[in-house]
Amino acid sequence: MSGRPPRRGTATGRGTVVGRSTVVGDAQLPALFRVADAAAVRRQRLTVDWVRRQLVLLVAAAACSATPWRWRVGHVDLLAATSAAAYVGALWFTWQTARHHHRENWQLHRSAAELLRSHCWRYAVRGSPYDSGLADPDGDFEVRVNDSLHELRTAGWHDPRPAGAAHERALITPAMRELRGRPLAVRRDVYVRDRVMEQRDWYRRRTGESRRAAAVWQSVAFAGTAAALAAAAARAFEWGTSMDLVGLASSAAAAGVAWSELRQYQPLVAAHSVVAQELDTMVVTMPKITEESRWSVAVRAAEDAISPDHTAWLARHHDAGR
Repeated sequence: MSGRPPRRGTATGRGTVVGRSTVVGDAQLPALFRVADAAAVRRQRLTVDWVRRQLVLLVAAAACSATPWRWRVGHVDLLAATSAAAYVGALWFTWQTARHHHRENWQLHRSAAELLRSHCWRYAVRGSPYDSGLADPDGDFEVRVNDSLHELRTAGWHDPRPAGAAHERALITPAMRELRGRPLAVRRDVYVRDRVMEQRDWYRRRTGESRRAAAVWQSVAFAGTAAALAAAAARAFEWGTSMDLVGLASSAAAAGVAWSELRQYQPLVAAHSVVAQELDTMVVTMPKITEESRWSVAVRAAEDAISPDHTAWLARHHDAGR
């Protein structure tokens, strides 16, 4: 979603003019969503940065060990000492990553943020389970959201809200309440444009980015493996340099594989592509809905398709099918 400038009124398929001035983005969602989203981004950055440093140090250590040259200062070989220091640094980053649980916290904060975003959109556009037939949609929203957050807290998520404070009403923002009170045609237009289309475009971008990154790191792993094979063959026949290229090339190939596994490029290409196709279909079909009951079900289907759990399932399904 984005806070882009609003569009002007446009004719609908029923011949009436619907105002498109309402824009709902992350800024119109509750503060708890933004806190969880920022924490997820921060933890993701830490996870990626620390693993990147660990892999760089491992390759650097292998490079220092592989060289046949010696750079001595007194009785100390500085290249060997540098290699040992790089291994110590890699161990330190491994220990710190496990100690601070960056990856687990990244996933918990992301789950909390996406859960809040999905519930807020469902409430704002009267999607299931917050459809027009509810006697107390606000109360039902608060109960469902807080129950879901309690499950995340049980799993280890840190709720930034003060313990015991009554912040439930703050989960429903004026923008959400205002959109919920609008006619179906307006809610439908805003949801398709600011939620479904935005998510479709995001999944399309991520598909392209992941495909390019997967190709790069597959090439790195292939080149490293091929270089290690060539170096091993050369060593077997006593050809070429005394430099230990086998260990260095193997380390580079292993780093490429480890990085691809961390980022899950290949599974996400397939998963994001499928979700983008599902949302592309919904962009076409949802504007044609004119009944509240059908609309409620369609919103639920869209939110289910967008959910990280659905993407993760698709990624696992892709891995299992290979």
